[in-house]
Amino acid sequence: MQSSDSRRAPLLTMLALVSAAGLVACSSGTSGETSGAKDQGGLKIAFVTKPLDNTYFGAMVTGAEDAAKKLGVALNVQAAQNVSDDTGQASKLSALVSEGYGCYVVNPTSPTNLITPLAQAGDATVVNIDLEMDIDAAKAQGVNLSSYIGTVNEQAGAAGGEALLKLVPAGSKVAVIGTLAQDAGNIARQSGFHRVVDGKLDTVQTVSADADRVKAKNAAAAIMRANPEVKGFFTPAGTQAMGIQEAIEQEGRTGDVVVVGIDGTKEELQSIVDGNLASTVEQFPYLMGYQAVQACIAASEGKSLPERVDTPVLIVDRSNAADALGTAPAPPAGFDVPNPFEG
Repeated sequence: MQSSDSRRAPLLTMLALVSAAGLVACSSGTSGETSGAKDQGGLKIAFVTKPLDNTYFGAMVTGAEDAAKKLGVALNVQAAQNVSDDTGQASKLSALVSEGYGCYVVNPTSPTNLITPLAQAGDATVVNIDLEMDIDAAKAQGVNLSSYIGTVNEQAGAAGGEALLKLVPAGSKVAVIGTLAQDAGNIARQSGFHRVVDGKLDTVQTVSADADRVKAKNAAAAIMRANPEVKGFFTPAGTQAMGIQEAIEQEGRTGDVVVVGIDGTKEELQSIVDGNLASTVEQFPYLMGYQAVQACIAASEGKSLPERVDTPVLIVDRSNAADALGTAPAPPAGFDVPNPFEG
């Protein structure tokens, strides 16, 4: 559900003061520990996410590191080796828990893989971002999830459907290339998409590409060959959108077939500016990272945290791509951002 208007406040002044340059890309999966100049009572935050060679997750880390430096807390970032590295990610979190941190920010590879290590974290604050953990399974092991910060995936998928409806004629044949078949976010985004387009567009094929750019490219090429009448693609991931765009160009269908993705990475935004990719639904993982650090600080000060904070999405096309790119990974000027941790 959306946060109420009474809890919405623009982050734009704050974002203007923080660096949004250079996404983290660290093959070791560890960005190490950073701290700021201010004193927050020695608060140490552990930040565990998905692989940093993915610019979406890198933007989360950029936001968290910017917040840690600005607000004066120690931050230790660890990451999974790939999006399916359930065991490896859990092992890294276990090592952090054994060291003892005041707050754990977690973006798990599955809804349950980080629950067991968090069960050993005592009364530390746990902030869940991006992929929602299984609340019932967590409670069963005594894990209290303090707050969730992330996109409402069904709304993001619905925005993708709205974007595609503007790009192709009514009744057009389209295809969907999902990510990991059992991923809850993937399922929710596809559900939102179908809620908007069913009855207006004809979905001729749906396949999974495992969040892999090359697999998405190959799948899109095969679909276009088998269904020459296809006019558009929807995919719940930005990396896959770029792979599909490559397939469109490879098959000589530029200008005839369009793709709408979700994420709004800098590569996607640049591609739209360049006249290639048609549209994307921009999420703001930078905000997830930044606000997660703010949530940790608020909890350390004894403040109650909201059960969830829904980060916004923005449909980006050629009319606003330059503005979006200019401030990425932070939101463009004038875009309203819910943030109960500000003001």
